[in-house]
Amino acid sequence: MGDIENPWHSRPIDVHRWSAHPEVAALCDRIWDEYLPSDKTSGPKPKTAFRHQLRVLILDLYVAWLEDPELCVGVSMSSNYWDTTSRYNAIHISKKIIPIIHSLDEAGLLDLAKGSYSGPYVRGNRTTRIRASEVLRGWFAEAAFQRDDVGRVAGEELIVLRDTNEGNVEYEDTDETIRMREELRRYNEVIADAFIDIPSQEEPRVDDVTIDHHYKRTRRIFSRSDWNLNGRFYGGWWQSLNSDWRSRIFINDTPVVEVDFRGLHVSLLSLEAGVELVGDPHDVSERLLGGIPLVLQRDLIKKLVLTAINAG
Repeated sequence: MGDIENPWHSRPIDVHRWSAHPEVAALCDRIWDEYLPSDKTSGPKPKTAFRHQLRVLILDLYVAWLEDPELCVGVSMSSNYWDTTSRYNAIHISKKIIPIIHSLDEAGLLDLAKGSYSGPYVRGNRTTRIRASEVLRGWFAEAAFQRDDVGRVAGEELIVLRDTNEGNVEYEDTDETIRMREELRRYNEVIADAFIDIPSQEEPRVDDVTIDHHYKRTRRIFSRSDWNLNGRFYGGWWQSLNSDWRSRIFINDTPVVEVDFRGLHVSLLSLEAGVELVGDPHDVSERLLGGIPLVLQRDLIKKLVLTAINAG
């Protein structure tokens, strides 16, 4: 069992991994039969079988290992966290995932770093981090399935409401949330059928961004428990690239053209006030600070304006 030297090199667990590949099922059944005592998974019949919950966990560890062998998966070990009725838990993962994790750790199939908590809103707070151990990585390397055999469950929530601490908020559907979800579902169907790539890039990564078809699903995320705040679209790998790399993207073997909405935030606010801006709203055309080049001054003004607009 190896030590996790950097538990901050991590991402949250993805509870929507799934695969019906027979070799995936065989590996998970082997782990279940050999390493999970029956007393660790006893209790009322769950919405999702315990074996299937194990499969979701193993698949997410497998995907993380493929992306980066040192990448950890953050997972809450609090029973209260696992709500099988949550709209953000489409496959109904339950608190039984906790004893499953403990059993895998005891069997030497996981590297684990316990979570830390020093009080409300302390920067050092974090969930438990796990990753595949050397033994489990060996099994992954010998596996007869591949990344393309791992998909996602149906019904995953696309319209996300977050609170001030970036936690997901449960909500009742309205005509508007239903409309937004259906619109986004159809958008994702179109994107899923499109081949989006950077032909000039030999490796499927740019800096820390993975550029393949597994990272195309888009969601809308609203902030501070308020449907009027944010609502941006997140998910496509191209969103994490700079403008130079985005200009090299091809969709279905056709080069793209990116529409540049200059000063979008400022322009929208100006139109609400009945004023139509002309030119670049971040370029004041005169030096306000001595010794600061105009190009740098524009960047500083833009950052200041965007920070002010998006502040709490």
